This record gives sequence, structure tokens and C-alpha cells, in this order.
Amino acid sequence: MLRFECEWTGQLGPPHSGFDLGHMTFTTDEWTCTSKGRKPDQAMMIVLAMVGLLDGVRILLTSSETEHRFIGVDSSFSVWFRKSSQGKLSLTCGATSLGQVESKALCQALLSGVDEFLSRPESALPEGDAARGDLTAALNEFRQAFPKR
Repeated sequence: MLRFECEWTGQLGPPHSGFDLGHMTFTTDEWTCTSKGRKPDQAMMIVLAMVGLLDGVRILLTSSETEHRFIGVDSSFSVWFRKSSQGKLSLTCGATSLGQVESKALCQALLSGVDEFLSRPESALPEGDAARGDLTAALNEFRQAFPKR
């Protein structure tokens, strides 16, 4: 099972801005890929990074593209997604191969992780925050492309 989590670094707020820093973590029973605790620091502008991740994975899975390299906004944290056989994606975190995940499991994990992040009171972004609008649009497009079954 794949789990995706996002969190603020805790340096500022709340209230937070869509440009504040945070971390991403991908976890299965066998491995963890995270931006936390790395040297140099790999915290990213977490809200904008979620937008890039959702848009990149959506485009990868709905087009003839064969790979997408996600790089956190204002960070060197990266995850490389490559299409493989039978609806699976191979993931590489930095230079470490993480194996394969089902594309459906990845989509569900991304939606669950972003929804969980946004449901926390400390994650509420002010009305009119530019990054908030971008994340709302990216989430809507992702949900339309991959409705829950």
C-alpha cells in the first residue's frame, strides 16, 4: 500500500501562505522517500509542489508521455515516475530505485494525502492566496481525470 503525506516545516504560521515551506513523504511497506532530514535541506514550497506533482502525474497518465520527473518547488527533492508494464509506474527517489506501484494506487494516495493535508486547520490558506487557487484547480483536474471508484 502506498501512502503520501505533506506537512509544513513548522517554521512559520499558521496562518500559512501558499509559498511557505513543507515536506513530502511517500511510504510503502518496503521503502520511504521523503524530503525531511536531508542535507542540504530539501523542504519545498509545499502547496506549489503539490500543484506540480498532481499536474505532472495527471499528464503522465493521460497522455503518451512515458516519464515525469517531479522536482519540489525551490528544492532539490525529486521523484522520477516512469510508465512500465500493465498500468504500473516505476519510481525513483533521488538516485534510489523504489520499485513499482499501480497507477491507481498512486492516484488514490495522492488524492488522500492532499485531502488530509488540506483538512487540517493549520493548513487553511487565506482567501485570495494565489497558490490556494492553483491547488484547487489542480485538484479538480486530477479528480476529473481519476474519479474514485
